[in-house]
Amino acid sequence: METPLLSVIIPVYNVQDVLPNALHSVLCQGVEALEIILINDGSQDNSLSVCQAFAREDPRIQVIDQQNAGPGAARNAGLKAATGRYISFVDSDDTLEEGALQALLDAAQGQQADLVIAHFNILMGDQCIDRGYIKADTVMDRPAFLHALARRPGSYYYSALWNKLYSRQLIEERGLTFDHSYNWGEDFDFNMRYYHHVGLVSFVKKPVYNYRRTYAGQTWRTMFEVGDSFKIKSRLYRKLKGLYLHAGLYNKYRGHIYRYIFNVTLST
Repeated sequence: METPLLSVIIPVYNVQDVLPNALHSVLCQGVEALEIILINDGSQDNSLSVCQAFAREDPRIQVIDQQNAGPGAARNAGLKAATGRYISFVDSDDTLEEGALQALLDAAQGQQADLVIAHFNILMGDQCIDRGYIKADTVMDRPAFLHALARRPGSYYYSALWNKLYSRQLIEERGLTFDHSYNWGEDFDFNMRYYHHVGLVSFVKKPVYNYRRTYAGQTWRTMFEVGDSFKIKSRLYRKLKGLYLHAGLYNKYRGHIYRYIFNVTLST
């Protein structure tokens, strides 16, 4: 296979029933210069067999099997294996919209952007809600991006991984990896450190991702354990503050940044 333009990284853990939907949504994107890296993180069900079955059918799929270490460690394994110019992340219980990857790639290549951020859909029961704060296809330089980010830094739009496209070169040059000591919030932590280094940011108004919100699982439970939640929120606040200190903009946005620690983290 030719050197891929894009590496899609998908952590896998006990998702045998929903993983096929996620994979089909990636495989039908129409992007041929693509590699899909599945990291089976010690699943106890048949997820590994599902991964291997898909890999036998499509040479673009690579399977990594490791002992359970959490999604951050799984994504780090994916980053280590990735060879694409760009990186995207997909969760194994979600799906991509039709044309999503091409929209992200066009936005990155057309503007030579270091980062692409797109709208996404929240799926809640029968509801499908289009979410995103920049309402046009546009490009921002670093100061304009940090101005926009300061207003809603905890929103999924800016803090999640799955509605974005990243530069693998930037990730490798800066030695960026996921800190998997968090119970939650490692995506926010990674993004704040990535944002230190971006120049141009491209925005896509098209929803590219279907995020299925559920209220089960370890992440949701731990977010409402007040003591631990505040400790994590404090760590993330320091990452956000550090971003603006590094940019020389902390005094300008001090009020917005300070409010982050009191805002509900689940703001979308």
